[in-house]
Amino acid sequence: MEDTVVGRPQSEMTLGPLRRLGLLPRLLCRTLLSKVRIDSGAVEHVRNLATRGSVVYVMRYRSLVDTMLVVFILMRERLPLPEFIAGVSTLWLRPLREIVTALWHRLWSPSRGDTPQDSWQHCRRVVTEGKPVLIFMRGRATGVGLYRGNPDALQRVRRGREYLREIVISEWSRSGEVYVVPLAVLRGHGYRRKESRLATLLYTVQEAPGEMKRFLSLVWNAGDASITVGKHVDLREFVGRYRDEGAERIVRRLARALQIFLHREERVVLGPTLLPKRVVCDIVVGEPEVREAVAQTARDTNKPEERVRRTAESYFHEMAASFHGSYFAFLVFVFNRLWRRMFKGLETHGLEKVIDCVKLHPVVLVPCHRSHFDYLILSYIFHINHLSPPHIAAGINLSFWPLGPLFRGAGAYFIRRSFGDDVVYKAVFRSYMKFLIREGYTQEFFIEGGRSRSGKLLTPKLGMLSAIVNAFVDGARRDLYLVPVSIHYGRVVEEQSYSRELSGGEKEKESLSALLRARSVLRQTYGAVSVSFADPISLNELLGDGRERMRRDTPEVEEEKRRFTQKLGLRLLREINGVTVAGSTSVSATVLLSSSRAAWRYRAFLPLAQELVRLLRHRGVEFTPALERNQRNFLESLAFLEYSGLVRRLEGGQVIEVPIEKRVNLDFYKNNTIHFFLVPALLLQVLRSGARGAAIVDELRSWLDLYRWEFPLPEKDKLRAEIDDLLAFFRREHVLASDDTPQPDHPMVRALSRVVDNFHEAYWITAEAIERMEQGGMSEKAFRNAVRRGHEVAIMLGDVGKPEGSSTTTVSNALNRYGEIGLIEFQDTGKGRERRIVRGARFDDLAALRARLSAALRVPLPAEIVGEGMSPRETTTLN
Repeated sequence: MEDTVVGRPQSEMTLGPLRRLGLLPRLLCRTLLSKVRIDSGAVEHVRNLATRGSVVYVMRYRSLVDTMLVVFILMRERLPLPEFIAGVSTLWLRPLREIVTALWHRLWSPSRGDTPQDSWQHCRRVVTEGKPVLIFMRGRATGVGLYRGNPDALQRVRRGREYLREIVISEWSRSGEVYVVPLAVLRGHGYRRKESRLATLLYTVQEAPGEMKRFLSLVWNAGDASITVGKHVDLREFVGRYRDEGAERIVRRLARALQIFLHREERVVLGPTLLPKRVVCDIVVGEPEVREAVAQTARDTNKPEERVRRTAESYFHEMAASFHGSYFAFLVFVFNRLWRRMFKGLETHGLEKVIDCVKLHPVVLVPCHRSHFDYLILSYIFHINHLSPPHIAAGINLSFWPLGPLFRGAGAYFIRRSFGDDVVYKAVFRSYMKFLIREGYTQEFFIEGGRSRSGKLLTPKLGMLSAIVNAFVDGARRDLYLVPVSIHYGRVVEEQSYSRELSGGEKEKESLSALLRARSVLRQTYGAVSVSFADPISLNELLGDGRERMRRDTPEVEEEKRRFTQKLGLRLLREINGVTVAGSTSVSATVLLSSSRAAWRYRAFLPLAQELVRLLRHRGVEFTPALERNQRNFLESLAFLEYSGLVRRLEGGQVIEVPIEKRVNLDFYKNNTIHFFLVPALLLQVLRSGARGAAIVDELRSWLDLYRWEFPLPEKDKLRAEIDDLLAFFRREHVLASDDTPQPDHPMVRALSRVVDNFHEAYWITAEAIERMEQGGMSEKAFRNAVRRGHEVAIMLGDVGKPEGSSTTTVSNALNRYGEIGLIEFQDTGKGRERRIVRGARFDDLAALRARLSAALRVPLPAEIVGEGMSPRETTTLN
């Protein structure tokens, strides 16, 4: 077959199809482009299509460089080579002998150039014969401006549609199969920047750069370049579906579908076009909301409006990201070296769902927050999977030099912990959020606000979520997807600092000196990391018809929006918990902390750990590879804990000692998966108390309600089904006796019976401190110290057995919950965030709560001493 080229001499057609590359193109490809990737599954898919019919490869922009690359990859993967390549002269890609022959023929046998119709008809004949072709949807777009007012010139740029028309027309009367397969050449990573700099040359910031820029950017990014194969179009099925619309309409539909796919594939990698920061500032500060806030503040403070506007601009520069490829590349360079030294591996689950969303709509990642490495890991995952990195909402405390400018250049934007009454700052923040969503940037924010020191999810902070919902309701985009993300570490780098803070130590402020002191932890090994992406949540579907209503500015609508945001925040937490993987460290820690004793015999530890694994498997929890390996004997897990200094193994490993000062460290890993054991543990507790029938649900729900500051509660309509499933499982596994009383000697009961005791003890100790509190109350800081001292005394007396129960996080949650139910009240002291705690309106209900907590610890208080301040364990001898 001829290799037809529009407007080329007829002599070139005598060359025939391109069967092999010449020496120089082949050398260039093998030397510089051998690392360009194509998915093996996609290769096999195209190979299968070729056995069933004609394959029409379709690319977005006509390019000799991309043609060379595609031909090289097709040859490398032994896929069918195109018999016809539309609009590209392959002369200089051929072996020298063919080049000389063609030039000689052109010199001595000049002929007229082919007409476009000749080329289209030839393409049609090749496809009809069942052979593959390669066509391009468009020529170089950079010259489109020259064609304005010249329809013929513009038509030449969009000639790919004419080839499609010929192929579609051939399908009306033929019996063979034709499969249209879109191909996208993706170079490197990162956002595109509309600025004249070196990036313009190397990072393909233009939609359709010239051949030299294409080649240089391809070589520069060869290690990160790939060819993506899109979902094929079965032309017979496509034509049959729309046959009544006529050939022209079908061609337009097909061309549009291919253009959309190719554009989206590039958008996933390159992201939205980046504007210069000064331009973004003008857009954000120029929004009506910001202008109104500036004008109002100027009137209220008697300041010149221009001065207040400069303040708004300074807020923007304090806040906004300033993405630059070199900053991101440096972070990737550093992270790659730290990663190999510190971690054993990185697993991802569910990322493909996110990729599909990014192609269509803006995406907001909502991960849990357990380490400063969270920022880097998600951006790194996006980087290695050829996705444009997210803009990350970070606390202003992380803007210190030198990391602040580095993070800002890699896509972080910094916001204050509290906006106070600064209406200008609020307006700038909201306007910036609208800009990011409107432009389609992927974003990332931590709904917990700060890092979880306890290992479980914190109560959601709804400020960022509210801003996102408001921006979406105001019409920033047609749809927006929220993606809950769970990040699970074998160990966290900040383990020791978390332990110190939970034991009452002051949080160390982020700074350069703190970073330098942390160098020692960077030389340790922290196991593997698993990142799980939950199903994306469409805001458009959630809001439905309510989106229009929520645009109204009324108190009722604001309250509705507040309730919606609160409900959505809890759902995000539940979704994060739902996709959390279970690791061997978490299971081991759960068993080791289920008793207050200092040591375990291995033969007693193992059956309990295996029972928890069985329960997790029943609940459909995903396991880390380490847990899959360890479930038989847990020896690798115990060795890792010993290496980490969290346990000691004695007598040849047959005795496992848990040092008392390491229980708080282990509690972090126990809490990573405690949400999987919460309802089972409370169910056994409720059954042990004698509840049966409908009373089981009511009693269990009341405990969950008490601990609402600790855990995102299961939805009410799903709790009954969860309890029924667990009861059936427990009965099948003989965990329960015939009357549904838990069997005390069953390993499952022994493993779960004290899982939540540290929470019971913490809430009991806090209630005791409230009981002893004087009528006039005390400062919150003094109260926390009193709780800590009371807990230390109780530990020494044997009244409580879980040192981790005095965690500052748990005590804070207990205080907040007791404040909600009216046992205490918080009074503003006028000294910043410091509050005073006094007795609440329902203080008299405290005795009943203490009795209930005592009963949960399996040592009920006698009626005659309820309220006397005796500990649960003191009453053991009385009973």
